[in-house]
Amino acid sequence: MDHYGKARRDGLRIYTAAIQANADPYLPVLEKKVPDLAQLSRLSLGVISIPLARVVGSVSQGRSYAFTENFLPILDGGSEFASKWDRLYESVEAEGVNQPITALEYLGYYYVVEGNKRVSVMKAMGARELEADVTRVYPPRTGDPEIVAYYEYVDFTKETGLYSILFSRPGSYQKLVSLPGMRAGETWTEDEILSLRKIYHYFSESYEAVIHDTKALSVGDAFLKYLTAFGYQDVRDEDLEKTRERVRLIAHDFEIHDGKMNLVMDRANPAPPVPILGTLFRPSKLKAAFLFNRPVEDSAWNYWHNLGRLEAEEKLGGKLETAACVVPSRADFEKEVDRLISEGYTAFFATSPVMLNSTIEPALTHPEARFMCCSLLSSYTNIRSYYIRFYEAKFLLGLAAGILSENGKIGYIADFPIYGSPSAANAFALGARMVNPKATVYMNWFSASWYNDRLPFEDPEIRVVCNRDITAPKHDARDYGLYVRDGDSIIHMAAMVPRWGLFYRLCSEMILNGTFNPSENRQSVTNYWWGLGSHIVDVVFSARFDPYAARIINHFRQELKEGTFSPFEGEIRDQSGTLRCEADRMLTPAEILCMDYLVDNIVGSFPSEQEMIESARPLVRLQGIHGELLPELSSFSWNRK
Repeated sequence: MDHYGKARRDGLRIYTAAIQANADPYLPVLEKKVPDLAQLSRLSLGVISIPLARVVGSVSQGRSYAFTENFLPILDGGSEFASKWDRLYESVEAEGVNQPITALEYLGYYYVVEGNKRVSVMKAMGARELEADVTRVYPPRTGDPEIVAYYEYVDFTKETGLYSILFSRPGSYQKLVSLPGMRAGETWTEDEILSLRKIYHYFSESYEAVIHDTKALSVGDAFLKYLTAFGYQDVRDEDLEKTRERVRLIAHDFEIHDGKMNLVMDRANPAPPVPILGTLFRPSKLKAAFLFNRPVEDSAWNYWHNLGRLEAEEKLGGKLETAACVVPSRADFEKEVDRLISEGYTAFFATSPVMLNSTIEPALTHPEARFMCCSLLSSYTNIRSYYIRFYEAKFLLGLAAGILSENGKIGYIADFPIYGSPSAANAFALGARMVNPKATVYMNWFSASWYNDRLPFEDPEIRVVCNRDITAPKHDARDYGLYVRDGDSIIHMAAMVPRWGLFYRLCSEMILNGTFNPSENRQSVTNYWWGLGSHIVDVVFSARFDPYAARIINHFRQELKEGTFSPFEGEIRDQSGTLRCEADRMLTPAEILCMDYLVDNIVGSFPSEQEMIESARPLVRLQGIHGELLPELSSFSWNRK
């Protein structure tokens, strides 16, 4: 077989395409890419096994003209070079590679000093790894995300000796080692390293076999998404066949979508009529399952979602049948979904952000069903997520607190340090300061291990308090909503009211009338983030609240509903004095969602995962300010200023 001829034909196709695109048709050269290469610090890594896919170029011009991208040869088939290439192919086929190549590693990629033909032959054979005598070249340290991510890679390779796993985003290695069951201690054990090596090997082989789209995540970034989706503990013992099956399931989510995330900020206008033919295939009745991670009676959050379920069922009459199921673990979730699917349920609402990862595999396995999770950080095309813009209601409560507080001292008790909490707390603090310039908000967390519900604030001058938003049937505590302490008495002044029933009814109607398009859901990531304008949330006030002062709050309520006002407009600084919003603009929805700071009139900080009560840790680990799902502004198509 003419091995060189086949490789050359492939190379010439790439060469011609590059010329037509006015691009450099030859092998990339590191000395051209990094002009000051000779001045950079270096470290010998010795002879190691490197992934052939990351051998991307040559150090010097030299033989680079003999190859095009991916080391495909392009010199004439009758040349001496071609003869040597063919002989080397036959030698490697018979005996393997006898000596390592020599290469420089720069930003996690390899450039050949000596051994270009060996790389070319091995790539033509479809090899995955190659022995190389590698010298690492260190780029200057900067704040550039690529450089930050690279130095995290350097630290990771020092700890593990694993050179194959390369991420492009800062924080990815921290996220990797924080996955449940990932590590037993600070020092990597040999078993932990071997386990991770095996999982990555199976994944990368499956990824290359399944994913052929050039517009896809790098294998490293895809691997991290895979582990986050299916769980490290669940994939640790699976074989190559099972890995490939799961990669096929999630393949669509490895694509880099031009549309990115689609955010529905408010209730849509009525959808256009469905064609008559389409109405013939619409369901006349919907069976929807509501999945809770804790019993409804024990959780205020679940209690209100369950009220929403019952309201939607009542409003839609015989068109909607629902079931409420408690699924405390990922395994329970999958079993329950399988059972419900067999009983004819086709819509599933996972009512807590902590259930997002549990939703992924069942949603991939059952594409015929609709899956939704009450979360704002889903990046999976098969799951629609939904949440409330709580910060709008918190701003109104902040206005009320500022009016009520004579000394400017206000207590604020937050729930979990997850994305969404900073925007709510910040909106509250900015609202309080708008009507009371001396307002200072003292923050505490009822999910923190130190929290004392009998004495959340030691300062007796903190009399105006905004506590947890809602209560549950089994909770007899009266300290929720906005209230004023008068000795041992609590005087309720206002409370936030979520109206999940409206969302569940409208979503069920979309499915019933055919406007909840599953094919659209496979092409983009959809998040619903509704606020006051959608009537999904509001604030109610006690008759004790001054009706004249209430006019101020009602004015801003109306502006928030109409979208003519934002709490995050004008100059905003965080606790360190850093300017977070300029005087002449307002923050974008993405900037509000991605907030990981507190404004300058808040006293308090975010507790770490270790400082949380045990039951709060899974949620904080998944969607906490420093958790697994770190959002990036660039991910959101709706990040417009």
